[in-house]
Amino acid sequence: MRFSSFLLDYEGVRPAAIEDLIEVHEKHSDIYRPDGQKNLFVSETEIIENRFFWLSWDYDDAVRFKDYVIDSSTGEKQPNPRSQNQVEPRLQFFAMYDSQRQRLFLSSATIKNTFRRFLVDSSQKEFQIRNIYTSLDDFCARIKTIKGYTFQQVNNLFSQDNDIFKVVRDYGGLDAPDKVQLRVSYGNVPVREGRALIDRLHRDKEAFEHIIVIGADDSGIEQTFDFSSIIERIEIDAQKDATEHYDPREVKSLLLAKLR
Repeated sequence: MRFSSFLLDYEGVRPAAIEDLIEVHEKHSDIYRPDGQKNLFVSETEIIENRFFWLSWDYDDAVRFKDYVIDSSTGEKQPNPRSQNQVEPRLQFFAMYDSQRQRLFLSSATIKNTFRRFLVDSSQKEFQIRNIYTSLDDFCARIKTIKGYTFQQVNNLFSQDNDIFKVVRDYGGLDAPDKVQLRVSYGNVPVREGRALIDRLHRDKEAFEHIIVIGADDSGIEQTFDFSSIIERIEIDAQKDATEHYDPREVKSLLLAKLR
């Protein structure tokens, strides 16, 4: 089984924190059917070590129905033993958010928008799921404008003379902090004009942690590029049972073993 990684933003201002997902965990409904969708989801969530948010979904189409079934051993047509109001959730989806890495891992990207709606509907707060690009050229080819960037600057040999740390030190009246986190916004700078900024950030990345450039594509949808070391995909060796389903406990355990 393969999990792909994404960024998860909260209220458009910062990466999601574990407290944001605890709210989802405490307020979500075990049975979830988004407005305008046919699928019905059976949800199980868990907060692990005050760091990980885990979700397991069993789901299926709540509308599609036939009044008969076929006995696979005899080929005989028989009346469907379940009513039209009963749903057999045969499909599965898994998600885990690591608040320490600030990465969201999904077993399938095809329903990530539904997962985002689940977070929003459960908490009544705004969440955004953003793609991660590992090729700078690919990212610049996909976006039209640069909206800004976020970063953590580390107080080390490369940055010890930086004015940022002097300003924070003077303002707080304390020693210079170990790290400073900033978000810089430009509005919408055409990518051909902003590429020099991206290249400079790349050259100076030793002085930074978690550099994320934010751009927008032709449709105005935000896209992000992370200069940090990125886990694009995680493979786990989960096995299906005799009914072609995964054991959620095994999936969770194997994924945690990769992330811890």
